Amino acid sequence: MPSFVYGLLAIAVVALILFARGVQPGKNQKGEQFNNQADHVKNSHSFTVATFNVQTGKSLQGDRDINRAAMTLKDVDLAGVQEVYAASWLNKLGLGLPQTQVLAAPANFSYLFAATRFRWFREQRGNATFSQFPIHSWEVRMLPDKSRKSPRNMTIAQFEWQGETAVFINTHLHTGRGRTEQLDAVLDEFLRHDAAILVGDFNSNLSEPALKAAIEDPSVTDAIKQAGLTEEGDQRIDWILTRGFEVESGRELAKGVSDHPYYEVELR
Repeated sequence: MPSFVYGLLAIAVVALILFARGVQPGKNQKGEQFNNQADHVKNSHSFTVATFNVQTGKSLQGDRDINRAAMTLKDVDLAGVQEVYAASWLNKLGLGLPQTQVLAAPANFSYLFAATRFRWFREQRGNATFSQFPIHSWEVRMLPDKSRKSPRNMTIAQFEWQGETAVFINTHLHTGRGRTEQLDAVLDEFLRHDAAILVGDFNSNLSEPALKAAIEDPSVTDAIKQAGLTEEGDQRIDWILTRGFEVESGRELAKGVSDHPYYEVELR
């Protein structure tokens, strides 16, 4: 084979590797039920909601075990989880479980993984939403991205509780360029609904004007503050915002299982 052919092949291989290792954004998607969805309807007077950035199962000490996060979530009814690894190639071959399924297993949640980015010809990482309630419809919507290397999204799920439908939104916003536009998009969606819960790692504290304005809306409750869980003031970046619900109580776990604290509130 002529040497120039080998050269062309080498260039093609290098180009393929560079393309595969690059970050491609996730996709907008819509659907009806979550995976593993049951038909039961919970009729209790209240329910629990959690938000947790699990840092792909990596603890504050640097060791990785996604099972600890799974056990932390096992008693809640709705959870938004951020920084979750997608199914690996080994998982796709039947070796081990994807992190989303590990997180869902202890509570037998119905679940949805929403990839924020693709690398190496597969979904790489994203966010996961878990429910003990029937899900009637869901949408994954990609957010404006100015970083070109770390796309973000939000998951919007309609769930049923006590015969009524409400909206649960889970997101994880960027740390830098484009975060303000992402926050605006998420808050706009949240404020469209009379009964809604918005959770996630906003990478934004109360110095962000749009977030401060949203919380000052009389119809919006900062559920974590209302439950008396935090003394961090405007430095907190993990949030649970509600419309149309009252906060009964809450629970916080300090950083350790992850580099983020865990927040859980009881709503009615």
